[in-house]
Amino acid sequence: MKNQVLLFQSSNVLQPGLSIYLDLLRYLAALMVYLFHAGHFAQHKLPFFGIYGGLGVTVFFVLSGFVIALSSTGKRRDIVDYFIARLARLWSVALPAILLTLVLDTLGQWLALSAYAPMQPYPAYKWIAASGITALFLNQIWFLDIWLGTNGPFWSLSYEFWYYAIFATLIYLRGWRRVAVAGLVIGFAGPGIIIAFPVWLLGVGLFHLLRENAAAGKKLLGLGALLVSVAGLILYVMMGGSKTFTALPVAYPLVNLKPWGINFWPQSYVVGFLIALNIYGFARMQQVFRNPSEKMVRLVRTTAETSFGLYLFHYPLMYFCKAILAVAQIPQGTSYILVIYIAPFVAATWLSLKCEPLKFILSGALKSLLKKNKTQPAYGNEVSIVPD
Repeated sequence: MKNQVLLFQSSNVLQPGLSIYLDLLRYLAALMVYLFHAGHFAQHKLPFFGIYGGLGVTVFFVLSGFVIALSSTGKRRDIVDYFIARLARLWSVALPAILLTLVLDTLGQWLALSAYAPMQPYPAYKWIAASGITALFLNQIWFLDIWLGTNGPFWSLSYEFWYYAIFATLIYLRGWRRVAVAGLVIGFAGPGIIIAFPVWLLGVGLFHLLRENAAAGKKLLGLGALLVSVAGLILYVMMGGSKTFTALPVAYPLVNLKPWGINFWPQSYVVGFLIALNIYGFARMQQVFRNPSEKMVRLVRTTAETSFGLYLFHYPLMYFCKAILAVAQIPQGTSYILVIYIAPFVAATWLSLKCEPLKFILSGALKSLLKKNKTQPAYGNEVSIVPD
């Protein structure tokens, strides 16, 4: 398939079976977040998957660490190419999401301000400031907690960007520069972001573990890891997840660093480990699924491409649907629930597919701006199997 090649062909780590599985996990994670928020807006939550959307963010972090570690072993030769690829991928969805949020929030609040309560319309200067800070991934550094209008899910992009930056300093720099610059980046990001860094590093560690033992099948070990991880995740959800941890009679001094801190320590370390264990188990068994059909590969790839957009577009779309329903005076009921669950999903999926080519446009523009050697596009022959 054109533009659907392995990112690191010299290794047996990412064979077709595992790459498809990672794509499925990525889409499932975005869907879990979507269903969790839809349940909140519709006041009707689906069982299990509609209860714990926070699991989806942890899946994103582990997958991100895995894929970034994978991509760092590929053809990108320097730190500039690395950041061109990262920024092109992030901005290809983040910039349209910023514009979408501005337009829908403004129009929706004009139609039915009550649907957005207690949020009030942003003045122009606040939109400009919030958009710029969010586009530069500064919205969560240290004790900042800046929301771009209704688009709360933007917080995680700030975390991911600074993990990319820290990783780049460790991989592409040497000697005292590595220590000094990494320290500066960590210090700039602040403790609220760094507290979740071990979750992201689980993905990095998983890749290197599989890379060192790529030839080892160990199907029984893989099956055992899969079963333990699935059982652990189900138990986590059924026991109430984070509520179980926060009820423990132990003081957690880092939890209250910022509002999002409680999402990451200590429960997300446990969840991240179970997700990494799940991927490890499948990787050990991937030979069993080594011949997926071309139709299945194409379907999974296309579906997974919408996961990033589904994550960033859905919240302002849900608020806007709520405003439309208020104007139409549609009461709570079956029709109301169906609109909240379906309409933003369809719109976010369509927008995601439309934004996909933008990453190549941004990549070319950034390369023209930042690289003197323009003979080879930033993405060249390597395309990510999961969004990196």
